[in-house]
Amino acid sequence: MQRVEIITGTGRRRRWSTDAKAAIVAESFAPGASVSAVARRHDISPSLLFLWRRQATRA
Repeated sequence: MQRVEIITGTGRRRRWSTDAKAAIVAESFAPGASVSAVARRHDISPSLLFLWRRQATRA
């Protein structure tokens, strides 16, 4: 007999306000800040934070 695990519910998709994104991006650009540490502190993926940083520098 095998064990089967069923995961239900919505994913972890969240909507971030422009102000919240800007604050997190600004925190990641602070001297000595680590993108991975900032992402971990805000419970987001480092790749998402890198995307936001790229978008902020293009704007």
